[in-house]
Order: sequence, then structure tokens, then C-alpha cells
Amino acid sequence: MNQSISKRRRFLAQQKNMGQRITIGFAGIADFRSFIGQEYIAGLLKAVSDYDINFINFAGAIKYSLFDDMNFISHYLKSFKFMKKPLIDGLVTWASSLCEFLDDETVKDTFTQIKLPMVDIGYLDIPGVPSIRIDNSYSISLLINHLVNVHGYKKFAFIGCNKSKPHKTRLQCFKDEIKNHGIKEIENDCFMARSMEFADVSDTVDEFLKLHDIGLNGDVDCIITSSDIIASFVMDSLEKHRISVPKDIAVTGFNNQYSGLVARSPITTTNLEYFKRGYASVELLIDRIMSPNEVFKTTRFPTSLVVRQSCGCFENSIIQAGIMPKTSELNFNDSEENIRKIMFNEIKPIFSNQSEESIWNLVDCVFHDLYELCDSNVANSNAEKNFATKKSAILRWFQQFLEDSRKDSFFENNMLQDCITNLRRVVVPITYNDRMQNIIMDSIFHQLRTLASVFVNYDKNSLMNDTYLMNNISKIAINFATAISGKQIEDILRFQLNEMGIPGIILSLSETMSLDIGSTNVEFIFPEPSMTVAEKLPYRVNEPCMIPKTFFPKNRRYSFILELLYCGDKYFGYAFLEMGNPNISVYDTVRLLLGNALNTVYLKEGRTIESNTIMNGEKLISILKIPQQDQYSYGKSGLKSSQITNYLLKHLDKMTDLNKMSEELGVSKSYLVRRAKEVTGFTVQTLHEKLKIEQAKILLQVDTMKLGEIALRLGFQNQNYFSSVFKKNTGVSPKNWLKHNRQ
Repeated sequence: MNQSISKRRRFLAQQKNMGQRITIGFAGIADFRSFIGQEYIAGLLKAVSDYDINFINFAGAIKYSLFDDMNFISHYLKSFKFMKKPLIDGLVTWASSLCEFLDDETVKDTFTQIKLPMVDIGYLDIPGVPSIRIDNSYSISLLINHLVNVHGYKKFAFIGCNKSKPHKTRLQCFKDEIKNHGIKEIENDCFMARSMEFADVSDTVDEFLKLHDIGLNGDVDCIITSSDIIASFVMDSLEKHRISVPKDIAVTGFNNQYSGLVARSPITTTNLEYFKRGYASVELLIDRIMSPNEVFKTTRFPTSLVVRQSCGCFENSIIQAGIMPKTSELNFNDSEENIRKIMFNEIKPIFSNQSEESIWNLVDCVFHDLYELCDSNVANSNAEKNFATKKSAILRWFQQFLEDSRKDSFFENNMLQDCITNLRRVVVPITYNDRMQNIIMDSIFHQLRTLASVFVNYDKNSLMNDTYLMNNISKIAINFATAISGKQIEDILRFQLNEMGIPGIILSLSETMSLDIGSTNVEFIFPEPSMTVAEKLPYRVNEPCMIPKTFFPKNRRYSFILELLYCGDKYFGYAFLEMGNPNISVYDTVRLLLGNALNTVYLKEGRTIESNTIMNGEKLISILKIPQQDQYSYGKSGLKSSQITNYLLKHLDKMTDLNKMSEELGVSKSYLVRRAKEVTGFTVQTLHEKLKIEQAKILLQVDTMKLGEIALRLGFQNQNYFSSVFKKNTGVSPKNWLKHNRQ
């Protein structure tokens, strides 16, 4: 065993023996319709399972729900209160996943404040935190080596996205590799779209086509792109101009994303090894926990080339299947014992996850089928009948292999087909001197391919259970909607969690709804906890990270996902959901259902402090002395001040947008600007700003809310801009204002 692995296992075993099993977390934001977040988490889960440590998933989910909360980043930042000892001992971070929603410096500051051993898997540099990163230069080099050496392409162009830092890095790597290969740069070879939206990529392709000829004597052989998404959009845009890929021009991607598989021509790309990087990040984090004083460097992780059809190739599995079977090691004059040994050595690497006993069993199966099914001394018709009535031992062995692979998550169609192709290469040469053996063995291998396809189809059909589950959630949602007490919510959780494939829950709720996650009471644990734990409930937790570890499963490893419970701006507490169902969206659905149900119960029971913490519209406009009587004096002939203020109050979390506002109010922009000044005394922008600042004064007095959260909640680009606007309106900074005005 690798020395590093042995060292980690010894350390973790010592911790476990002392009753201190290590717990690590994962922090990041992902679109879990995309395989990237799923692969990262799958790699993390495999590593924590292999190393027998606990895991708490703090990943925030976006974009797959019809009920997306546009202010989810503000909600997600609350989860950082949990990322401390004693709840977790270390953290794998995906800091750059937050950069789409916050500026880089704010993201860095947010993670820097975490005082734990950390490892990052993104592209953002966090001071003192080592990273597991892809090697962009190596990745681009793999692509260009293939395109030059296999296809002879020499005229390259690049299309990427100007908003993405990794895409800019890949552009520079492209330029460097072109020089390294001694390839002459063509004029106007680099194009960067404004965004990764189809319209912007399409405009960029149009610009590219104005400057370049495509076809037999064109000045570009191949377009290298910075992602599979862009590559698929490039192909669609080229198709509009009747340019075919790869017939007229080759296109490559980057990332090995789903869009590359479903593109017009499957995209040749780079596999960024998300699963392996997730796994490696756990190993590096364990090393950091073991050696807190050691300085760890960033690791550049090698990627791999995925050859598909967009570059002009066929997939490797297709090529391999057509290679004639040849085995140089086998000498047909050897004894059967020697042939068996050679066959064992050649089959073993094909089924590397199988035991030696299993491989020897397969060798026996081969010889069984050769002797029992392939009787060359009988007539052809009898041999076929013999084959039809007897079961192939190879087929039975492969059936067991498929069942084991399914259980162990090794199940993947290309892998299976490659195994069959390579096994055929070993076995079929033995039959060259016997026509009937050759026919029967080829028939067996056709059966193996069919069996593999059937199993893959079964797995695809089993995914329909997810569809059933999502449809069934409508029934579960109705049950939650009818809950009118905390007891009913607990009863629903007892019966419905199993329906969604969630093994358990720890539910901790605040006494009243609030604007933040503060003190809570652990009120419900399922499955039912031990008597010792049950007697402690409800248990007061003053800080989220202080929830007792005795409330989590004892004497076994666990994996949980954290879901904050909120509805709008109101928080009710949080839930730790034990991870069973691999579909991350299910856990977010539970959060949504629980949040809405709790909102109903809290309002019904009067457990609200909303009036004390959020200033309502009437109070805000009274402070600004905005006249409201015009709603009577102007009748229906003009825009009322109440319409203007009500709109702005509903959009305190947004930047001022005159175009959108005038459209929604059904007036022209010029009329809106003029009318707002007439009836309120302020310009629209000034009025919106003043309403935000008055609301900010209230939010500043909520002890647990930070300036960055307030800035996000009120639609400011960042904390610094918020502070600047606040000082402009009040004459002092937010902190100084709070010192003199705390209620």
C-alpha cells in the first residue's frame, strides 16, 4: 500500500480509537443538473468512505429548481456559521464557484475568516490554502498534439468567453502551445464572446466567419474552444451557415460536459477528472489535519484527452472493436496448462477489479465453452442446437460480473464494451484452427455485448424512478402544506423521508422567525435517538457549530447535507439531512417544503419578530416625508407616488432599472423620470437609494448580520460600494452610525 495512504489510515484509526473520528465539510455552490458538482461530491463521498471519516456537505444548489430564490447567495452565506470546530475538523472549498455572484475579494475575505485546515478545488487563490487544480497548459497541449500529430491540422483559431478567468487562461495556453509546436499564427485567430449565452457565442462565430474562409482550401482547419458549452454553440452557429463539423472544419471543447455528448457531432474534449480531484482534495485535507504546521503547495492535476467525432476521429471503443484479435503470447502447440496461465495473465488487467479466484474461474469458463459448446465432430446443425440448449459459462460469469459492477458503481457502457473487446482478443485466436469453435465463440461475444446493452438499458430505465420520485413529491408537498403544527411536521418527516431516499434528519429550530440563523433548539431527530439523547430534547444550541456530535449517528461513519430553513427573508433554523439519495435536488426540495410549512406554523402561532426588524413601506416613506395624498387628487390621470414607492420597496434588493420599472408601470421612461420628481420630490434613483439606506439602518441593528450580507440584501454590488453610498447619505460610515444609534 502507498506509504501516504498507510500514514493517513494509521492517524485516522488513532483518532477513531480515541472517540474522535475526523469530520470534514465541503463548501461551494453548484448547478447539480451539471455533472461537475455531482462528480466533485461523488469523489468526496468515495474518499470519506474509503478513509472511514464523517462528512457534512455545505454545498448550495442553484438553477435546477423552478422555485429558485434569486437572493440565494445571501442565504448561502449563513451556512459559514457552521464551518467551525467542533462541528468539523477541516474543509474542502470550491471558492471560485461563488465568484459568479460576489467579487473575488469578497469571496477571498469570506473564506479567509474560516479558521480551519482547508483545501480548495477551484481557480481562486485563498491566502495560505493549497489547491487541487487542473493543468490548463497540459490540457491544451494534449488537444493540439492530437490535432497536429493525428490529423495534421496546422491552422487554428480559438473561441472563448471574455467574462471567465479560466477561459482567459486557456486562451494564453493556446497561444503558448501554438508557439511550442512551431505553428504559424494566422491573423485574427482569437475570439472572445461577451458571455457563454448562445446569442453572444453566435455573434462571435459570425464575426469569425467574416474574417475567415472555411472548407477545403480555407484558412482555418480547427477551432479550439474553452468549454464544451461554447463548442456546442459554435457548431450550432456554423450549421446555420451550412458549415458541417467535422466535414468542413474540426471543433474541440474543454471540460467533458454533458453538452459535448449531445452536440451535433460528439465533441473531442479534455476530461478534467472532477471525481479524482474531489478524492485527492480529501487526501490532501487529511494530510493538512495531520500536519497543521507543514506548508502544502498547490497541486496541478493531470487531465486526459477524450477523443470523439468533432475532430474527425471515431471514439476509441469503436476503433478497438474493429481490431483483429491477435495474441502473440499464445502458442497453440503449448500444453493446456501453459495456455491457461498465459490467458490468466492477459485477462487479469482487463478485469482489474476482480479477484484472482474470479479470473481463474473465467479461464475455466472459456475452456468449458470450448469443450462443451463447440463440438467440431458433430454436424453444423447439431452444434447450433447444442449451443442453443446449453448455457454459456462465459455468459454466466459475465452476468455475475455485471451484477457486482452495478453494486460497486463501476457500471459504465464504454467500459463494459472495452472489456468485451479485449477479452475477445484473448480468446478468439484459440479458435482459429477450428471453424465451429470460431463461430460459437463469436456468437458468445455477441451475446456478451447484448447482455451489457440490456443491463445499461435497465439502469437507464431505473432512472425513471427519479421521475416517479419527483412526481410523488407533489403528494408530499400537499402533506407539508396541510401541516398546522410542529408535531404534524415531525409526523410528515417520519413517513415521507423514506419516500425520498433520505435515511435521517436532525432538525433544529428557532423559537421565533428571524432575519438570521441564531440560537435554536434541536427538537427532532429521526430515526429515533437513544434514550440518553432523547431525554435532552429540546436542546438549546447557541451557536450552529456547537450542535453536539452525540446527536449524530454514533459508532458509525455518517454523511449529512446542511439545509438552512427559510421562507423569503425569514429564517426558522436548519436541518441536517443524512445523505442517501444521490440526487442533490431532493434535499433542496425538502428545504423548500419545510421552509414553507414552518412559515405557516410560525405565523399561525404568532412566533414572529418581523415588525421589530423589518421596517414596512409606510414607515419608510413617512421618514422620507413623501406625500401620498396625490392618489386622491390626481384620480386616474397620472402615476401616483404610492405606485412609485411601492414598486421601489418591492425591489430593494435590486439595482435601479428605469427601463424595467417604466415597462412594468406601463409608462414611458421620460414620463416616469418627470413624474417621480413631481410627486415625491426625488429622482427615481435618489428615492430608491434613500429607501435602501433607511432599511439598512434597521438591518445594521441585527447583531448577527454582517455588512456584506446587508449590501447583498439591498442590491449593492459589494460591501465597499454600500459603505460609500451609506456615508454619502448619512455623513458617517455604517459602523460609526451603529455606534451612536444602536437601539
